[in-house]
Amino acid sequence: MLSFNLFILTDILIDMKTKYLKLICLVFFGSLVSCNKDNLTDLNKPINAVNYPIPANMFTGALLNTPRDNYSVLAQGMQYFSTYKEVPAIGDKFYSFNGTEADFVGTYTVKLNLLHQLEVALEPTQVNEQSMVRILRVYTYHQLTDVAGDIPYFDAVKGDDEKILSPKYDTQRDIYLDMLKELDESTAALDPAGTNFGNADLFYKGDVTKWKKFAYTLMLRLAMRLTNVEPGLAEEWVRKAIAGGVMTDDGDIAKISYANVSGGMNLKIQNSFLNGNYLNPQDIDNVEGGKYAATFINELKETNDPRLPVMSVVWQKPSGATAYVANNDPDVQRGMVSGSLNTKPVDFDTYSEPSPIVLNVAAPIVIMGPSEAYLLLAEAALRGWYAGSTAKETYDLGVKAGMTQWALWPSIAPGSSVITQQQSDDYLAANPYNAGGSFDEQLEQISVQKWICLFGDDYEVYANWRRTGYPELMPVNYPGNVTGGKMFRRFSIPIAENLTNQANYLDALERQGFTESTGDNLLGRVWWDKP
Repeated sequence: MLSFNLFILTDILIDMKTKYLKLICLVFFGSLVSCNKDNLTDLNKPINAVNYPIPANMFTGALLNTPRDNYSVLAQGMQYFSTYKEVPAIGDKFYSFNGTEADFVGTYTVKLNLLHQLEVALEPTQVNEQSMVRILRVYTYHQLTDVAGDIPYFDAVKGDDEKILSPKYDTQRDIYLDMLKELDESTAALDPAGTNFGNADLFYKGDVTKWKKFAYTLMLRLAMRLTNVEPGLAEEWVRKAIAGGVMTDDGDIAKISYANVSGGMNLKIQNSFLNGNYLNPQDIDNVEGGKYAATFINELKETNDPRLPVMSVVWQKPSGATAYVANNDPDVQRGMVSGSLNTKPVDFDTYSEPSPIVLNVAAPIVIMGPSEAYLLLAEAALRGWYAGSTAKETYDLGVKAGMTQWALWPSIAPGSSVITQQQSDDYLAANPYNAGGSFDEQLEQISVQKWICLFGDDYEVYANWRRTGYPELMPVNYPGNVTGGKMFRRFSIPIAENLTNQANYLDALERQGFTESTGDNLLGRVWWDKP
């Protein structure tokens, strides 16, 4: 009986083993059938990845891309900053061509490409969102064409279906006319009752009315560019922009806010100033030798400008102290003369540099605000194109807005970022608008204020200086400089274009009177920069 039971048990075990082996084979061969390239590829996909566009996130990214990494040559060339050194001082000594190449890669590949992808991801019914993308595209293109002149525009950034590998260069005039048209159409389409990006909109949290003001202020800026080359066209678009409604108060400011936390810092401050050691608080021997320029500091000191103690400090070591402390007393502020030094001065630590308020990684970036809008209105009134207020009235409002906006910056000892109404009133009383002066005298006063109020927006200050000639910059004829001591008037087109888009590249140079043999001619002028 025992042997019989063992036989039965053995038979059962053998049968179970056979069935188990069959099951393994079925699973194995089934896996062979289902094991294809797509399934294997899926194994490498991050489990948290998103493989579809999220327009709100893309819009936030597009806004974060809006502040251009300002070329250091502009900040120095417009004589905000200076340095005793030669190599990092391209802008205040015009020493070489470095830093004067238009940023095609950053503009087309990063900024405009993202805007194109966002536009494709949006539904046709999302009219407000589509309009905001069009407005941002104009903002992006205008900064590139303003420094480079003729650029690819109508053929550029078409997407894979319509991609043009060798886009033609369009004339700056045609580009400007289309940008103004785009602003006109997009502002007309904005509807407060429609959908918006909500909290993904870093500027206005989806407030369509404020987007209209932003677009019309941008239109006013672009229209005023044309004053020297086509004044009739300039007046037409200036009047249209004003009628549409431009920025008028601090609540209209388009800005990006930051915080002193990981992932939320102002990288423009962090990377351009602090990490690069060009300007570094409490680092008296900063590696690149950067200080404020005498042109800028002298203007603020001579007019007793209340922004001086907000923006500028001298780091001093009190008697008996072991550490330097910041002194924002206006009397001790002193700017370094641009282009005059080639060795470290013995009194280097007596020169002014940006205050801890300016160099705070929690400082905001202002994209556009009412200060610029009012100063543009002042010029429009001066030209007889605006009758809503006098040039003096709008000038005063522009100056005040340029002072009150500093309250957006966190206060850091020893200074306060808050400038009171009494301080701004006192400044205007001591430095009144010269309503009885000549046209050029009034234009100079307006333009100098724009230079001060738009501190940090080097692109716009550079454009306004080329158009108006103000502020008057100190001539710099540093030995061996590449421009004969003159401030450059445009940037060169990347030489890579000669390899990838040669025919169109050379045609654009010839059309504008430039040649490769002259280094793309940094003293040549873009279309609207007419003498």
